[in-house]
Amino acid sequence: MLASALEAEVNACIAELADERDERGRRLVVRNGYHQPRDVTTAAGVVEVTAPRVNDKRIDEATGERKRFSSAILPPYRRGSA
Repeated sequence: MLASALEAEVNACIAELADERDERGRRLVVRNGYHQPRDVTTAAGVVEVTAPRVNDKRIDEATGERKRFSSAILPPYRRGSA
């Protein structure tokens, strides 16, 4: 169930940003496989999760750094459930 929620979140983000393209017409936000599996502790116990990876090439105008996709469901390096 957690994996399907992560997939849905990534798919929604990519669909929302599908119109953003670079000067060559390539999409700036695309899927890029999966992260390494990791264990997440939930109320039901420890669950192994393989989160989808997103390659986000957009640039933040204020800082000049690349923007990053961050999951609201599973933040980076989160070990336990909220």
